[in-house]
Amino acid sequence: MTGFRRWGKSKFENNPESSFKLLAAVLVIILYLVIKEFSNPTVHIRTPTYGAKIQFSDWKNGTGRADKEKAEKVRDAMKYTFEKYKQNAWGQDDILPVSGNYSSTRNGWGAFIVDSATTLALMGLWDELILSVQHILAVDFTKSEDLVDPFETTIRYLGGLVSLVDLYDAGVIPEEAITKETRDRILEQAVILANTLGPAYDTPTGMPWPRVDLSKSKGTADPPSVYIGHPDRKQYDQPAIGPARTGSSILENRALSRLTGDSIYTKNSTLAWSSIVWSRWTPAYPGLVDAPIDIKTGAPVGRERSWDAGHDSYYEYLLKITLLAPPSDPYLDTYKATFIRAVDSLRKSLGTRSAPAPNHAMQHSYIGHSNDKWYLNRQSHLACFAPGTILLASKSYDKPDFKTFALALLEGCRHAYNSTPSRIGPETWSWVPKFGYSDPVYMPTTKRAKHEWQQSGIWSSDPQYKGRPEYVESLFYAYRITGESRFREWAWEAFEAMEKNCKAPYGYAQLADVYRVEPGQWSGAGTDRWIDMQESFWAAETLKYLWLTFEESDVANLDRWVFTTEGHPLRVMR
Repeated sequence: MTGFRRWGKSKFENNPESSFKLLAAVLVIILYLVIKEFSNPTVHIRTPTYGAKIQFSDWKNGTGRADKEKAEKVRDAMKYTFEKYKQNAWGQDDILPVSGNYSSTRNGWGAFIVDSATTLALMGLWDELILSVQHILAVDFTKSEDLVDPFETTIRYLGGLVSLVDLYDAGVIPEEAITKETRDRILEQAVILANTLGPAYDTPTGMPWPRVDLSKSKGTADPPSVYIGHPDRKQYDQPAIGPARTGSSILENRALSRLTGDSIYTKNSTLAWSSIVWSRWTPAYPGLVDAPIDIKTGAPVGRERSWDAGHDSYYEYLLKITLLAPPSDPYLDTYKATFIRAVDSLRKSLGTRSAPAPNHAMQHSYIGHSNDKWYLNRQSHLACFAPGTILLASKSYDKPDFKTFALALLEGCRHAYNSTPSRIGPETWSWVPKFGYSDPVYMPTTKRAKHEWQQSGIWSSDPQYKGRPEYVESLFYAYRITGESRFREWAWEAFEAMEKNCKAPYGYAQLADVYRVEPGQWSGAGTDRWIDMQESFWAAETLKYLWLTFEESDVANLDRWVFTTEGHPLRVMR
């Protein structure tokens, strides 16, 4: 709602009648949410306490100690990544790791610098961090030539800034790297950025506009061009948004309210997902959001349901806000109950086991999609975040069955990695479900797809690897929560594969095809095996989670820190 924004001069300031109507609308919505929560007996079940111990502590025979050699190898990869960027693309959003050129697709503020700074801080790369902070303090977060995406800007930029402040306050960053004055200036930059994003929440529902035009301080719909080449996406009569984009700002903004004492950021981000947490529409699967959602009415205009791209981090934040927020938060039970229902529906309605293949008898668990009555047996790499998030819930909510389900999904992601010659999982893959779907919609049709399925029980829909972190992210959680050393071994296998196949002249490139790893399969100089792109999440998440898996287990302890969807740690203050 407009009443929760903070930026510039409001169009209501000189219109008392509009101001009164606005205030009345806000009060009605708040009253509605309170009544709905407390009138629903299924969600208002007060758990005695929040803050259960999450991280494994009964380490034996030194298993919780750092594997210094492996941790240092990952740290070296981060140093290489940073140095190549500094030499060839400083100040730009991203370096192109094959050509050495650069791109600026994240507002032109130096996304790599801001996004990677928390990784530098945790790794103790102080010279690099000092250089990064100098850039951060010089950025003008009120100006951008392009339309700004509030979702990407919040998770990469705002999350990185508030996390740096939390890391300083916790004593992780020494005074030699960041002084108290510098810490305060970083927080000022976070406030400026959050206020700049304020117009995003100026909608009838409070759900954010997909874009913000900074030159006009106004929210706006996605540009029509984003739909070109995507026949499975339609442009709706009114602006629509997915669960992840409207439901993935509460951690960053909640932390900012804690640091500043200003509740406006918590109010904005809470209202942003209120239309889906307290939806007036009954979903087909309890806890799962029907999407996309009309941001002006809160009504679902599609019937897509998944824990995959476009939906993923909303479910992640449902769980993590119950770890981050104080026990006094009146909505914690609602968030918890909604998350538990979402996991149950995921398990019953979207998760399936694969049928045996001619040359692969083993069965594996995967996550599919639902679109109205159509089940799509396809999973993307992004969905490999789910095992780690569900493992967190298994401990914090005392749900042992969640652990069993999460580890089965994690094993499925590992199989996707081990099924390829590169030992890296593809961007998307499919399988033949064993139960409940006797006539799957999607089957292998090409010669290549049939061969892949026969050999491994899965086939790639998109064989790229984009440097994504989700698999190693879940391995990090699995190791820290179970204490089992096998997850360290799996993480090392993944890192070695990335080091071997992705390291390029100016950073770490994306792979064009995880199945094409032999020099004879490349043309010319072999550069066609790579995609000339290195997203900032490579440094912010992939390398961070790998390093933390091999570092001392008490570093970024899960009982004291909550990681955002972009891998930025925020302090648990309880």
